[in-house]
Amino acid sequence: MSGFATFWSGPLPALIRACLASFPASGARLALYAYEPISDLPAGVEARDAREICLDLRERYLVGGRPSLAHFSDRFRYEMLTRMEFCWVDADMVALRPDALEGAVIWGRQAEAKGNALINNAVLRLPPDDPVLAEMLARARAVEGQEISWGAIGPYLLTELAEAHGRYGTAAPPEHYFPVAPDDFWRLFDPASRDAITEAARDAELIHLWSELLRRVGYDFDAAPPAGSYLHDQFAEFGALGLFPRVCEPQEIAAMIARWNASAPKETP
Repeated sequence: MSGFATFWSGPLPALIRACLASFPASGARLALYAYEPISDLPAGVEARDAREICLDLRERYLVGGRPSLAHFSDRFRYEMLTRMEFCWVDADMVALRPDALEGAVIWGRQAEAKGNALINNAVLRLPPDDPVLAEMLARARAVEGQEISWGAIGPYLLTELAEAHGRYGTAAPPEHYFPVAPDDFWRLFDPASRDAITEAARDAELIHLWSELLRRVGYDFDAAPPAGSYLHDQFAEFGALGLFPRVCEPQEIAAMIARWNASAPKETP
């Protein structure tokens, strides 16, 4: 496989740098597309000009009346997949065994407590002529400049089209790319949950950090996960702890968990 690629806009916080660093540390190629130069890329991560893929339309995807980078990145990944042989990964993915990902089609279901699990486009590879990809790109282009709902051109659309084409069952089960459910994102940072997450991620090639939820509960993206947590141990193994200016204290995680438990609704693809 030609490797992996992702997109970023703006300053690169330490948590995302550590995620990016996990790919070359695991022996995988990773290209990062951006519209502006990004300083302090981790060693081994390849900087690419996003204009190779798509015009700068970051202000053209609106959720709640405001530009949404998350939804622009949906458009960007579909455009990229029609042009390049990379496997797309969101920038908040940690590589554990990326060499195990093979094939022209790579996609997976996220863990869900109830209902039909969404196929999450945080990990995605499709052939350029795939009919699912063609329809996703057409729909993403069609809503440029319009107000859309969260996830409308992302996991919800991907799941809808996979089902329509009779391919839902071909998506990898959650334990491969999304072993931690969205509602349990905090357990990655909780020292008391380390053993449970280690077991959950035993067969995972990648692991998603659900950074949108981290933002909602006010996590400091420049703080390393607390000592004793699953993520702290993983970043130590990758040699990435030195990317962080400080380490998060356990009481900060306790406050984060309390904020999460007090919030609603909790479902986010």
